[in-house]
Amino acid sequence: MVVIEFVSAGLTALGLGLLIAALVIRLVYGSWTRTQAITYDHEGHPYLRWHDHRYRIVEALWSSGIRRRRQGAAPPPLPPGEDVPIYYQARNPAQWTLEAPYRGTRAVAVVGLVCAVLGALLGFLPG
Repeated sequence: MVVIEFVSAGLTALGLGLLIAALVIRLVYGSWTRTQAITYDHEGHPYLRWHDHRYRIVEALWSSGIRRRRQGAAPPPLPPGEDVPIYYQARNPAQWTLEAPYRGTRAVAVVGLVCAVLGALLGFLPG
C-alpha cells in the first residue's frame, strides 16, 4: 500500500516535471511555423523565398538555414522552381530550417503526460 503511494507520487512528480520541461523548451525557443518555400537562383547563388505569417515575402540564402551540429554542411540546393517544406521562427522569419524543430520536445511532453496520468490513476487503486 505504501509502495503504491510512493510510486504514484513519483510518477506524478516525474510526469509534471517533464511537462514543465517541455513547456520551458518551447517558450525559450519560440514558435516555429511550417510553410512551403520556392527555390530560385540570383547571381549564381541558390535562394529560398516564402511568405511569413503576416504575408510578407522573406528571402534567404540556401546555406543560411539552421542545421544541427552533427549534420555538418548544408544539403545540396534543389534546382530553381522547386517547392521545399521549411520551418521558420515566427519572431524572426529569416531564421529557418529544413528539419522540424522540437522533435524531442513532443516525446518528452507525451512521456510526461503518460507518467502524470498513470501516477494519478495509481492513487485511486483500492487499498
